[in-house]
Amino acid sequence: MGEEFPGQGGGLLAGLAVGSLVAGYRLEEQVGAGGMAVVFRARDERLGRPVALKLLAPGLAADAGFRLRFIRESRAAAAVDDPHIIPVYEAGEAGGVLFLAMRYVAGGDVRSLVAREGPLPSARAAAIISAVASALDAAHAAGLVHRDVKPANMLVDVRPDRPDHVYLSDFGLSKGALSSAGLTGSGSFLGTANYVAPEQIQGTGVDGRADQYALACAAFELLAGEAPFQRDEGMAVIWAHLYQPPPSLAARRAGLPAAADEVVARALAKAPADRYASCSRFADALRETLGLAAYHTGPGDIPAAGHHVAGHPGTEVDWPAAPGTPGLAIPGVAATVSAPSPVPGRAGAPAGAAYLPAAGPGPGSGQDQGARPARRRGSRRPGVAALAGIGIVAVAGVVAAVVLASSPGSANSAGHGSASSAGNGSASSRGPVPVSYRLAGTLTDPGSGTLGVHAAAFSPDGQMLATGDWNGSTYLWNVTTGSEIAALADPDTGGAGVQSVAFSADGKTLAVGDANGSTYLWDLVTWQRTGVLTDPAGGDQSVALSPDGQLLASAGNGSTYLWDVAAGQRTAVLTCPGSTGTYAVAFSPDGTTLAAGGGGGGTCLWDVATGRRTAVLTCPGSTGIQSVAFSPGGTTLATGGSKGSTCLWNVATGTRTATLTDPEGRDAWSVAFSPDGKTLAAGDLDDSTYLWDVATRTLIATLTDPAGGKNVQAVAFSPDGKTLAAGDANGSTYLWDAR
Repeated sequence: MGEEFPGQGGGLLAGLAVGSLVAGYRLEEQVGAGGMAVVFRARDERLGRPVALKLLAPGLAADAGFRLRFIRESRAAAAVDDPHIIPVYEAGEAGGVLFLAMRYVAGGDVRSLVAREGPLPSARAAAIISAVASALDAAHAAGLVHRDVKPANMLVDVRPDRPDHVYLSDFGLSKGALSSAGLTGSGSFLGTANYVAPEQIQGTGVDGRADQYALACAAFELLAGEAPFQRDEGMAVIWAHLYQPPPSLAARRAGLPAAADEVVARALAKAPADRYASCSRFADALRETLGLAAYHTGPGDIPAAGHHVAGHPGTEVDWPAAPGTPGLAIPGVAATVSAPSPVPGRAGAPAGAAYLPAAGPGPGSGQDQGARPARRRGSRRPGVAALAGIGIVAVAGVVAAVVLASSPGSANSAGHGSASSAGNGSASSRGPVPVSYRLAGTLTDPGSGTLGVHAAAFSPDGQMLATGDWNGSTYLWNVTTGSEIAALADPDTGGAGVQSVAFSADGKTLAVGDANGSTYLWDLVTWQRTGVLTDPAGGDQSVALSPDGQLLASAGNGSTYLWDVAAGQRTAVLTCPGSTGTYAVAFSPDGTTLAAGGGGGGTCLWDVATGRRTAVLTCPGSTGIQSVAFSPGGTTLATGGSKGSTCLWNVATGTRTATLTDPEGRDAWSVAFSPDGKTLAAGDLDDSTYLWDVATRTLIATLTDPAGGKNVQAVAFSPDGKTLAAGDANGSTYLWDAR
């Protein structure tokens, strides 16, 4: 299953011979070995199934830091849900030995396949690359970076009477874990020389684009029979990765289209910012040049040749900076490199959706994107409101230091959003109890006109973030990469702008409420507008979709309208007494109750089934409710309004349980509960987001938008609660890492 190993363990795990029992697994045959681990085919005595059992050197288990990180990060990799990631059954320690039990794949690896058969047919090579790209994108979405993508880590499960299935293996050892055991250090990289990205060699920040580079090297090898920068000497390989352009794939193999060279060259760009926005984008582009149909995740026959289905519209931009971000690093070959560390991904990065470290302003991070529009009366918004490659194997000849020319300025820990002061957007002195939040990235809306983020929402799977802008467009972002997926422009805005966005529960529909009084429905599969729901009296638009996706609530002129989404028909008009305008709507998690807050400081609760008003909640001292949110359990309602007050209500009794007042006393313009219901975020017009402990009613942190911040007008937690998005009137959305 994989590499040609330098030996058979070399006494690494003396005493653990064939027939031994380790953690309930009976060792049957050694199938690989390296400097740090040995892999056996073993049998799970409890379930009677074969497994691939990786056993690490006993000395590693003796290091407490390595042991804990190995187990934690192995389990994190096992949690990634993709059919092309090798299933991990168990990770732990037994008898002083760390082990990882995985699915045993008897078909061998792709490196052996190429060595045996030579260059693969285009369709077969593309099928393998697409499957691995799917696995990598899933890992990247979970915050993991493989760091050792190569044909030897691509396993092929071959069984009679069914299509071959490809697995990506060896998500077992991380750079963080190895560092904790003193196995890596400054001037070393983890990876395999023939497939390692330039930034990995240089020791600068590594993210999913390094995996894409390695995947492109593997694709070249599958199609041409050898890696693009294959040399006799390891030092020559490193030099070629850093300084030489990739060779022509078409020149190495007759019959391949010249366009394939352009696709591979882009994925092999020296600068990460010049590569594709994701591994799947690269794989799809390669399939298109080869005349193959779009790839669909999952096992199955290779599709017949046909037209390529284009990816999502939008601009592909910079990925997030990785220093300080935990990610799985897969050991393969360690080369010692001494070099200055340039800040990754800055030179030549396209403007617009720059995903920036928190060290300070960068392109689009703190710039004034235009004068703030004058506040309109009654407006809701201000401004209107596995296994093959194991061990670290030294590359022959690559033990000397290599001095690399690079731009000055190294990425240091202080420059990547560590929480220390209000100046970098961390928990500031205004919050009495600093907590572990750091500014992880900045998404700056592109486009012209007056920019200002007034709405933000995560997709149900947490992979996309929608930001509604005052320029009349909604931007969809890949949360993992920081790249813009699409820009959806509202028609006939007449100078109005997006006030609210809401995803359906299945993530396939996006509702966009515009200040022109219309709600636009977008199909996120076809990227087409499928409907327009226009309120009779117009006005600024707040929208919410019911949990089952059948109803849409829209509000803005004092009334709340209920719509049958499928039929596009209005089914009810709900008017809250004494309200001068309805600025915010939200469905309870069970869909039975609708909250509508507006002018006058009142919030009406409605029984969705009967249209009957069940309560009127008035927050003391507030002249307008700008945002409403139900707790995950639906028992508590938060209403954010003027003078910085957020009221908490018992939904069942209609009684106020707390009033949370922001320190600056401005307007609490947007509120959101964390998924566990323990934290409430309140975005304020003083360009800060206040975090409250719901149980104790205490302020636990203040997150202040970086230089150039105006007003926080939209806050949203990701479904896993690890990221908080804060949309600012300066046109940027700041992502706070809560991990």
